[in-house]
Amino acid sequence: MKNYVIAGLLLFLLAAASLFLPSRVLKWQDRQRTGKSEIEEVQEVVLKEQISMTLSEKLKLRSQDTVNTLTLVNGKNYNKDTIEEQIKKEIKILADRNILIDFDTGELTLKEAAVTFYVDMEDSEKSIMLWQGFVETSKYQLLFFLDDETGKIVSFSQYAARPVVDYEAAADASAETDQAIYVEKYFADMDAEEQKELAARWGEYLGCEMVSSQSYPNGIMPGAEEELFQQEIDNFVSKGYSYEEAKIKTALSWGIDPLLGETFRVTFEDSGGQIVYTMGVTDRVFQIDVYMSK
Repeated sequence: MKNYVIAGLLLFLLAAASLFLPSRVLKWQDRQRTGKSEIEEVQEVVLKEQISMTLSEKLKLRSQDTVNTLTLVNGKNYNKDTIEEQIKKEIKILADRNILIDFDTGELTLKEAAVTFYVDMEDSEKSIMLWQGFVETSKYQLLFFLDDETGKIVSFSQYAARPVVDYEAAADASAETDQAIYVEKYFADMDAEEQKELAARWGEYLGCEMVSSQSYPNGIMPGAEEELFQQEIDNFVSKGYSYEEAKIKTALSWGIDPLLGETFRVTFEDSGGQIVYTMGVTDRVFQIDVYMSK
């Protein structure tokens, strides 16, 4: 009988202790795991010497389904200590060539820059490294992608510091707000020839030849592409999203800013093939980005 009493007492004490045990155990487990790694089984990739690739080949590789990505500390040609100088150098070139809008490089501050390694899981000779980050001035933020091999910026979005909503009210407002209006008008007020000239300057910077250019509402071509875009919107709606939510999600999946109205689409060509860029503007952003076609 005495043994049963002792056993019951022990069970009671254990049950009481269990009320406080989980947090202590978790803390102990955290201490044990600190500095240790866990092994996870993934697809094996044997890295080979990177082959030379043109810009069009690199940008197409980035959007392939067979590509895997890995965030690195340093790139091959640039590292965390040298990348800032290269970024500022390329931004100054874009500003001097009037590809960026009224961009004062004298007050430029790099806020963030990180490099990502992209590798084709089916052909590891095909790989690229792209730096992604953003810089600030008192008037703008500039988000960018920069090729680690060439040191060139391959796409960007230039944001006004203060977005404009009420244009009539903003007309008599501060200089900073007027600047945001200027961004909105800069591209929208350009005629077809001026748009082509800007596109040609961008192509010259990239080292590509401009093959064709065309303006489209929301960047979507009429016909089969427009029908496919609408089908994807309808698919999201069938899943319970509102029409506006579905349109935004579809636009983002196509690599299109959902706020863009009239978009200028330009096809460039190099020795590796063609690549399509979109140029567009809203009340707060001017962007030149790669068009990720379906």
